[in-house]
Amino acid sequence: MGDPSGPQGRGGTVALRRRRLVAAGLALALVSAGVGGAVGALVAGDDGGSTVVTTAGLERSSSTEGGTSPAASDTVSAAAKKILPSVVTISEESSSESGTGSGTIIRADGHILTNNHVVSGAADGGTLTVTLQDGRTFSAQVVGTDPSSDLAIIKINASGLTAATFGNSDSLNIGELVVAVGSPLGLNGTVTSGIVSAVHRPVRTGDSTVRDQQNTVLDAIQTDAPINPGNSGGPLVNSRGEIIGVNSAIATVGGGSSPFGGTQQSGNIGVGFAIPGNYAESVATQLITAGRAQHPYLGVAASTADENTRSTAASGTGAQIRTMVSGGPAESAGLRVGDVITKLGDRAIPDVDSLIAAVRSHGIGDDVEVTYTRDGKSATTTAKLALQPPTS
Repeated sequence: MGDPSGPQGRGGTVALRRRRLVAAGLALALVSAGVGGAVGALVAGDDGGSTVVTTAGLERSSSTEGGTSPAASDTVSAAAKKILPSVVTISEESSSESGTGSGTIIRADGHILTNNHVVSGAADGGTLTVTLQDGRTFSAQVVGTDPSSDLAIIKINASGLTAATFGNSDSLNIGELVVAVGSPLGLNGTVTSGIVSAVHRPVRTGDSTVRDQQNTVLDAIQTDAPINPGNSGGPLVNSRGEIIGVNSAIATVGGGSSPFGGTQQSGNIGVGFAIPGNYAESVATQLITAGRAQHPYLGVAASTADENTRSTAASGTGAQIRTMVSGGPAESAGLRVGDVITKLGDRAIPDVDSLIAAVRSHGIGDDVEVTYTRDGKSATTTAKLALQPPTS
């Protein structure tokens, strides 16, 4: 939604690009200290489930259970000890800016997962430097980026590194322990912990450089684990130390019309957002194997119906279709301009951002049940999601 935690320059201040998150004055900040930031990971004990290697060379837990450790004692410290070797600091420098973010080693051969906004500044002749936890530094190259999901893969020329393991973010429970490790304000190896505050929270990435602004909505995990500028790009992990999210943004309290008054608070206020790990793994796999990522779409442009802009939880009664792609999934399913989509699958759709996030949570070719209202009557249809065409 906004980009209030953009680059932190050499002087140590954080330049914030603002965008309202809700009517009460919350804004969203990309948690980057400079080009991006990173948040880290955690690990808690070896308490079940073997590890398998995917076709992209990524490690994934075979367990389908949640990540709660049987023993709560020393969970955070044990997790931090295990994950720290996989968490890196990323420094970006270009002709116009410099900054620090974080990332996670996901393959022993030097592939690193981070946010697109952490490395996007290096696109035009800039440089990326990766610092490992043991102090070694490497130049990094971009393997692939996906601006609409705010994810990127970079690579360093190294081998035998400690790769983190992906868990199952779909099994997350509200209130579950999570840990973040990263480089807030350049303080590498910083460990924080908290809980999962909510799941399926529609959040716009806030990166103003992305051309596809209409579809830059994350189906985010909300957490109160303290993350700050510099934490972008690192993992949020469960108590087994498995990646279940990539921390990307924080909410900030704005001034102006904010009932809280004062100037915008750019640091942690206990409302952070992470890209779900299962989605991040899917995008990472595509970037490693093909250099680009593909996404599903419904083939509509919509707006929030009966939007309540006065509420702190601004939403409406659904996503009203304004235009449709000829021959697209929505039109083929019998939907019409003016229909108000109120549910996609088992998820309620109170606004347009919820619709985009819900569609992105599915795969290309998935059949999804769409509930909508037309002329005051509710009905359902099934749409087959198609490949979203590239943006011009």
